[in-house]
Amino acid sequence: MTRTIYIFLFLSLLLSHPASFAQIGISGTPHSSAVLDLQSPTNNKAFYPPRLTSAQRQAIPNPQPGAFVYDSDKSTMYLYDGQNWLPLLTTDPNLLAPASRTAADGATNDQFGTSVAISGDYAIIGANGKTIGGKLSQGAAYIFVRSGNSWNQLQQLTANDGAASDLFGRSVAISGDYAIVGAHFKTINSSTSQGAAYVFLRSGNNWNLQQRLTANDGAPSDHFGWSVAISGDNAIIGAENKFVFGVSQGVAYVFTRSGITWTQQQRLTASDGTGGDYFGSCVAISGDYAIVGAPSKAISPNTNQGAAYMFVRGGGTWTQQQRFVANDGAANDHFGNAVAISGDYAIVGAANKTVNSNSAQGAAYVFARTGSTWNQQLLTANDGVANDDFGTSVSISGDYAVIGAASKTIGSNQYQGAAYVFKRSGSSWIRQQSVTDNSTSDTFNGSSVGLSNGTFIIGGPGFQNNRGKVAFGTVN
Repeated sequence: MTRTIYIFLFLSLLLSHPASFAQIGISGTPHSSAVLDLQSPTNNKAFYPPRLTSAQRQAIPNPQPGAFVYDSDKSTMYLYDGQNWLPLLTTDPNLLAPASRTAADGATNDQFGTSVAISGDYAIIGANGKTIGGKLSQGAAYIFVRSGNSWNQLQQLTANDGAASDLFGRSVAISGDYAIVGAHFKTINSSTSQGAAYVFLRSGNNWNLQQRLTANDGAPSDHFGWSVAISGDNAIIGAENKFVFGVSQGVAYVFTRSGITWTQQQRLTASDGTGGDYFGSCVAISGDYAIVGAPSKAISPNTNQGAAYMFVRGGGTWTQQQRFVANDGAANDHFGNAVAISGDYAIVGAANKTVNSNSAQGAAYVFARTGSTWNQQLLTANDGVANDDFGTSVSISGDYAVIGAASKTIGSNQYQGAAYVFKRSGSSWIRQQSVTDNSTSDTFNGSSVGLSNGTFIIGGPGFQNNRGKVAFGTVN
């Protein structure tokens, strides 16, 4: 009891007279690097930080970065990082919560995290429900930058011709100093919902609009900008509702950059396209390869089984190299609802796939290229259950892939959502970790995912009544 009183008195003096006590040592001389040094050389005594219930911890007014307490409900230490309380102790490193972030001006129905992408020290997050200047659902995107180990908001991006219901931010992508944002409901010259995409270029710490992209053959309800991807001087943009030969088959458009100008290079369609395929629902590009998803493609006799199409560039022309379908494909799998590519590997989501009799448990397929042939491997979650929607989103970078399961129930939280990291070992992809955080029901974590050099970002657009959030983390 006496030692406790002494510690309390010393702490009180330290806090009330910071200028009078440069250093304090208890039961010993303080280390030269310490302001306060608590030692217990002979009495085997412990230091006890504040012990609070979860409700008491969350009720602390205006906590400052570095604050820490012991949460008696969670049986673990919590550290405040400036935005969120993060658990410090766990018996399983895979259960460590990633660092969550929200938009500085976040509001209900923004849907921040609808889309995400990451490249090096920069990330971009779409919030297609954002109200801008009173214009409902005009939409916005946010650039975050990494400083040390912390990710912080750098800039909000909006369209200079933005209007209500554009849904700017429905899709985003980033590569080096370039970012692209889709606004698939944008009206172009009275052509409603034709859609547009906007390219931004980084100059120092500023991201500036470089060019608005539209399709040369744009028409009403094309939904150009439903999906976007960028790699170096090339971008690909999906228009999943574009009419081809009189039916809404869907199209993807490749743009190339020369100097400061982006020009439409080619329009891509499926060699076997039919109405209702929704070709262009998702797109990805890496070097001379591009992949386009068609999640409602009928693969006889299975309706909505889905497909994805790989294109390769040679001599400035893109040609279809291979149509991907799942070896175990079935009706309503919606294979091709998400795609990604990195080098010789591509990944395709089938979020509605039935696995072991579990409806909509979901799956993803990794395709490895040998020469001009792509061979597949099925990936599923070993804790998967019905309605997880594993494969909602996919991303791949080097030897790692991350897959979202946006509808997964965590504990008692329905639709909290999760993501899974897989690592390549030889020719096989092995699940390495699952990623959840301290969010609640209806967050839909994993609705979007991104991965770059071992750092991932996970979108949860349903968080706090669709205000939305993202989580940053690193692969183990």
